[in-house]
Amino acid sequence: EADNSKRVARWQRIALEAAKQSGRAVVPKVAKPMAFRSVIQQTTTQSRLMFSERDGQSLSELQKGFFQRPLSITAVVGSDGGWTDEEIAEAREAHWTIITLGGRTLRAETAAIAVTVLLQHAFGDLA
Repeated sequence: EADNSKRVARWQRIALEAAKQSGRAVVPKVAKPMAFRSVIQQTTTQSRLMFSERDGQSLSELQKGFFQRPLSITAVVGSDGGWTDEEIAEAREAHWTIITLGGRTLRAETAAIAVTVLLQHAFGDLA
């Protein structure tokens, strides 16, 4: 637990420095690591998106379904190797929307960056 606290504090400092460097008015909040099931079942943001290499809709299809810009979005990307069928099914049951980025499979760290850029392009800055 103490090790996680140190990591989160370090990540929060990195987020602060990145926000300053890029001129962001709002510094992203870094939360402590959570188990998959906790994230899926406890997240209450307006839009919950699971990015997967399969079994989902495109981001443009998702955009068409919004009548107004979402105030907040929680997006998750899988680890290298992707989500299991069970994880995708569990997310669907918890009313998460499954989104694919097309035919390419990205590394987890690349997917996180790509998802952030695409969401900002589609919806603008999200707090």
